[in-house]
Amino acid sequence: MNTGLTCPACGEPVKETWKVCPVCETSLGRHVCPSCGREVKDNWKICPECSTRLNCPTCSRRIPSGQAECPVCRKTQTGGGGNPAGWVEPLTGMEFIPVPAGTFQMGDLFDVGWDNETPVQEVRVEGFYLGKHAVTQGQWEKVMPENPAFFKRGAPYPVEQVSWADVSAFIRRLNEMSGSDDKFRLPTEAEWEYAARSGGRRELYAGGDDINVVAWYAENSSGSTQPVGLKAANGLGLYDMSGNVWEWCRDVYFPGAVAASGRARPAGKKEPYERVIRGGSWSLDDWSARCSRRFGFPEDYFGSGLGFRLAMTPAINPSR
Repeated sequence: MNTGLTCPACGEPVKETWKVCPVCETSLGRHVCPSCGREVKDNWKICPECSTRLNCPTCSRRIPSGQAECPVCRKTQTGGGGNPAGWVEPLTGMEFIPVPAGTFQMGDLFDVGWDNETPVQEVRVEGFYLGKHAVTQGQWEKVMPENPAFFKRGAPYPVEQVSWADVSAFIRRLNEMSGSDDKFRLPTEAEWEYAARSGGRRELYAGGDDINVVAWYAENSSGSTQPVGLKAANGLGLYDMSGNVWEWCRDVYFPGAVAASGRARPAGKKEPYERVIRGGSWSLDDWSARCSRRFGFPEDYFGSGLGFRLAMTPAINPSR
């Protein structure tokens, strides 16, 4: 077949009378934003309503509605059967991206934050793996009996309304189901910031200085969480580390200064401690989505803007 027409998402030759592409299932005849579903013009590169990128940054094909990535480039990068550089957890389908070891300047590099983001200090991070996305509702439901999310809108949305204790229970159960005692965990605060800044780069937000390209926040979220992965990834291939949902970290929160390493609950204390949260959320401003922004919530707190992503320490750490 040689009609001269091709699918805007995957490039498959199509007929003028076809309603949908038989390869990638993209609707034909009109272009819509992959995130909000509003109709967009063929020559637009960004949705004027929600600021989502419309074209794949690698091949410039249209990203199909409801998908976070170009299906063609994703298939090419993974060889059709998984990311060779990362790892996919088989039970939940969670993708983990290698974060190489390195040293970085942790804290407020732009002098726009609170005192608890200073002093800036040099921190060494060992190689580890981090979830490509925040844990989704679909992934949560494969491990836990009930979905606690306030925005119950489907599998690709981040799970929220999870306390630190809820997350700990999820991790324990996932480790048991995978036959490992401590394979999965929350990232430390230093690991989180280092990964968010694409391996310690000087970035205001996770992936750059233009928040509308990389994050869902109060100005573009339409008052809700959004499916993971619709905004641009950072330099390591991690999505939504700025905005969408706050993410729990492993550390106990100490407000006085940046914590350089994981801090555990002081011995002998039984009352709930505050744990570090990072990244901002769909309901807050751009200032709250900065990479160095740090805050703490009690371990038993939960809310519709609070989720998490998992870290994993492999048998052999990723190299620098």
